[in-house]
Amino acid sequence: MPLLVIAQIALACAILTNALFLLQRQLAPLLVDDGIVRDEVLLVDQLILGKGRWSTAEVQATREALRALPGVRAVAPTTGVPMRQVMTFELPVKSPAGVAVAATGYAGDGLVQALGLEIVQGRDFSDDEYAATGALFGDGNRGNIVPVVITEALARHLFPDGGALGGRLGGDEGPDDDSYYVVVGTVRHLLRYQLGELDDGQAEYSMLYPARRFDNLPVMSYVVRTDPLRRDEVAKAIPALLERQFGGRLMRGVPPVVIDYESQRRDAFTQRRAAVWLLGTVCVVVTLITVIGIASLSGYWIEQRTRQIGIRRALGATRRQILGHFRWENLLLGCAGLALGLPLALAINQLLMHYHELPRLPLHWLPIGAAVLLLTGQCAVSGPARRAASISPAMATRGA
Repeated sequence: MPLLVIAQIALACAILTNALFLLQRQLAPLLVDDGIVRDEVLLVDQLILGKGRWSTAEVQATREALRALPGVRAVAPTTGVPMRQVMTFELPVKSPAGVAVAATGYAGDGLVQALGLEIVQGRDFSDDEYAATGALFGDGNRGNIVPVVITEALARHLFPDGGALGGRLGGDEGPDDDSYYVVVGTVRHLLRYQLGELDDGQAEYSMLYPARRFDNLPVMSYVVRTDPLRRDEVAKAIPALLERQFGGRLMRGVPPVVIDYESQRRDAFTQRRAAVWLLGTVCVVVTLITVIGIASLSGYWIEQRTRQIGIRRALGATRRQILGHFRWENLLLGCAGLALGLPLALAINQLLMHYHELPRLPLHWLPIGAAVLLLTGQCAVSGPARRAASISPAMATRGA
């Protein structure tokens, strides 16, 4: 029986540690506040011209047309909208301490207002900070210094000692050492739109930079903030407006996407929610099987030692001492099982990395898995141990 308990704990540890780690990776981004106002935002995406490319004049004309719709509060043209990966853009940045990270770059004009982001430090971009050319660096107005607004999460990562406001960030796109980003503000939250980069605490590594010219882009997007009571009305009016604005110039077979942000977020996270349910079910089933297995084997083993328990009770052992004996016994068996299960968990993770390209299991998850299994074992043995502690010396003698 002890060998069976050890084997069960070892196998449960190997499976449960990996399952809990993968569950946390899938679940964490779902719990992060995206920072975007609810029930107000529409995403207008996949605007592709059939011939030619977008010009700044067309971008601004479409923005004004959208802003003129009844119920519209703000419109921001952008190269990327939240939760959609049609066109992605990352900015490799480096803090003064040498910390490097690739952050999602939201390029647009008026995104803070259109998304309803909360500025917690500093300010939004001023009108003269928007680029007069399509390039980040080398603009005639601001030279090689690019102002950016970053999230608090990115600020904590790049400036762990504080002082993000006014801080300089090196950029790999700059032509020389005089090119850098300067932080003019921080927002509370803003999720990345690269859905494959939301793990390992990087879900909010986002930054906004000022862009007003969008010449020669193949696809254009808009964020439209509306009166919450008129959002559906605005959503129905946008396709007709685009038809009037472009007169069939949009690419056929690729219809524009007009969707409220909540629906887009729900669709984007469909696979993650399915993975959470699957991994959560695996964790619950493994835990239940472990509890039932340990309780059954412990109960059978205790029943075989009824006479020994009775003798100990007759010699003066208290119920608390009997209960403590079996709990310590289970703890020792659990430690023996973990000695086998933790290396097995790492081995299973190596197989998953090799064949399914899953991430490496961080070492700090090993004590977490061990703690869960030890606690599970203690819960499982509590029932049989209490029954053993309630056995009287007289009943044990008769049972012998």
